[in-house]
Amino acid sequence: MNPSTAPSTPVPGLPTDQDLVAAARRGDPLADAVADLLAEDPAGRRRLDAALRHGSATATDAAVRDLVADLERVCAAAADDVLDRDSEPTFTVPMAVHVFDVGAGALISSYRPPGPATVLVGTGQLVGNAHGRVFDTARWLTAASLPGGTRRGAQGFVTTGHVRVGHAVARRGAARSAPPADGTTPISQFDQVRTWLDFTYVAPRSAAVLGSGLTPEEYARFLRFWRHLGALLGVEPELIAGVVDLGTAAALHARVDALTGPPNQDSRTLTGAGLEVLAQGLTDLTRVPRAVAVPLVETVSRAMQGGELADALGIPRHPLLERAVPAVAAVRAARRRRLRRDPVAWRAAIARNTAANREFLAAP
Repeated sequence: MNPSTAPSTPVPGLPTDQDLVAAARRGDPLADAVADLLAEDPAGRRRLDAALRHGSATATDAAVRDLVADLERVCAAAADDVLDRDSEPTFTVPMAVHVFDVGAGALISSYRPPGPATVLVGTGQLVGNAHGRVFDTARWLTAASLPGGTRRGAQGFVTTGHVRVGHAVARRGAARSAPPADGTTPISQFDQVRTWLDFTYVAPRSAAVLGSGLTPEEYARFLRFWRHLGALLGVEPELIAGVVDLGTAAALHARVDALTGPPNQDSRTLTGAGLEVLAQGLTDLTRVPRAVAVPLVETVSRAMQGGELADALGIPRHPLLERAVPAVAAVRAARRRRLRRDPVAWRAAIARNTAANREFLAAP
């Protein structure tokens, strides 16, 4: 963290600087207890999976039972609209667009913070198996976002439970192998808020850069779903409850950004590996040749991150392509506006995109 920055003006409903600094010292006790269990008994992962699928009452381990019961409580508190309809804005664009907004935008942004980047590189898996990790993230996000995906026992619910425990396992390992010198907690509540903002603020902002922005009403629905998903992931609800529109999302992101240290070499290592995987994903989805996909993904990522951060992350420049981004975005935005004016065509497009996501999730 970088808590020495100038204090910000408090925004009603959002955590203060002091709240965020304190959040950097907290983890996720329920998931951390499961991580301790798995360190002693790796077979506990199978029992965790069974409890996520069949209910907390079936759990034989107290730590697993308590965690799954918390996930079930979050689901029970959510309205049907949140569970079944509020994620729909995700499907207003084809899957290939998410290579850019979620991938080149949100995912690359998540590699900026030096502490978490060092933790991820330290696992020895994220860089060497970058393709698998990015693919797993895409499958989790798809499973969670599909209508009904986070209902009890559904695939998104189960996968989200495993993601939450995965964070706790990484936190436990980092705390023992390389505890932060400043006394903060690895993969802390502060870190999780920042990652939540990558998906809820950076990704939609990145989509808008490409001409695929959401309306205020769509964005409000999207945030309602993601406050629910954040709670399932173990983010303390009070830290994100006040994020209800673009203004509050931007305000919290600005403060979290100011409290985050600059990228380090681990950030750049993750960024390079991530961009390579995203380029391959674009080729797989669209048949764009890899020789074109690599500079295209790098160019779009620079547009989404901004020049200063892109330079700090080591993202290469491609001046000719950079000059084309605004024109391409304007054409895409105009097409999107025309599509919205035809309700039947708009609903059909959402249905096609949703079906494509289901096919992706069903593929082996």
